Amino acid sequence: MPRRRPSRSAPAAPRRGAPLLPWLLLAVAAAWMAGAGSELLRSSHWAHYVYLADAWLHGQLHLARTPNDAGDMAVVDGRLYVVFGPFPAVLLLPLVPVFKRATPDVLVLALTALAGVAAFHRAAARLWGEGDRLRLACLTLTFALGTALHYGAPMGNVWLHAQITATTLQCFALWAAAAGRPWTAGVLLGLTVLTRATTTLALPFAAWLLLRPAGDGARRPWARVALALVAPVAAGAALHALYNWARFGNPLDAGYHYILMGEAFERRVAEHGRFSLHFLPGNLWGWLARPPLLERGALVPDPHGMSLFLTTPFLALAAWPRRWTALEAWAAASALLCFAPSLFYYNDGWVHFGQRFALDGIAPALLAAHGGARRAPPWLVVALTVWGVAVGAWGLQWFRASFLH
Repeated sequence: MPRRRPSRSAPAAPRRGAPLLPWLLLAVAAAWMAGAGSELLRSSHWAHYVYLADAWLHGQLHLARTPNDAGDMAVVDGRLYVVFGPFPAVLLLPLVPVFKRATPDVLVLALTALAGVAAFHRAAARLWGEGDRLRLACLTLTFALGTALHYGAPMGNVWLHAQITATTLQCFALWAAAAGRPWTAGVLLGLTVLTRATTTLALPFAAWLLLRPAGDGARRPWARVALALVAPVAAGAALHALYNWARFGNPLDAGYHYILMGEAFERRVAEHGRFSLHFLPGNLWGWLARPPLLERGALVPDPHGMSLFLTTPFLALAAWPRRWTALEAWAAASALLCFAPSLFYYNDGWVHFGQRFALDGIAPALLAAHGGARRAPPWLVVALTVWGVAVGAWGLQWFRASFLH
């Protein structure tokens, strides 16, 4: 009888480290708690969405209670309306009957932002893989703590609430698209229409993610992808049009013409309109080059916002010399498309740290920059991440001290 050769055991699977995402979320939450403390549990000064949810509970679309500060609200026939996309108020509806004006909308926003960080991380891991844990961690921490998300999530207020909620929805939509779920991506993009429509401009990028060949080379039918993305977005637009018609008698009137704003802004709109080439040079200067101010020998943030390369230097890695992949090119194009409306807008975002309007396209912009980060030296990626996180912490403390109320 021939001797049986000893069996060879299958090679052991490579050991994977502990899951990265929980530790990153813990670090982000700790940074926000250290920077804002108990203020995470408070209600914003400009808690417009709390008032809007309260109005709905009273069966009306105009405010049932007069706010302490009606900044950026529309006044029509003596009634106050919230002009920003209504969806964030939906998330507050269960809390408002219990806490009323003291509803902790800042906590709701911080939790929403944490969900957005998780979605961004999962989207990036889907697109780039999880093998390079150091660079993936740097990318995620930059998104959470090296952008306007750092100071915005723990501070709240209606403007940041709308923007961060929309950015979170966009990140979930891109994650769904990267995972091959067209209807989920479409519904999430439809909700961005009801929150901040500029983030909906990531739709072409989501479509490309869904239409690119799968691992086996198969492609999804373009007609099904188009239907899955366009139908929910169209439904969101139709719902918003009905909302406008019920408030102002015009489906295309969101109330911005009646908004309360300062004299300087009123003059700019009267001379050039709300969107104009006239505003492009000033906005580009702010986004690309504006430095901090020097006051009494100390550097202080410019409340009109500062250069993205100062506040989010990780973005500079997009220029790292390399041959760009299609993914990087589509991500960069998506970012530019999302940025474009704000660059022609009459308002530069006053008062804010960094560029809060850049949140509209910061997720695809960082995905494009990550392509360069994957080829840059690790020490440089870490250094740019640490710089962005430190500057973000500076912004949180400055905003908290100067403009909390």
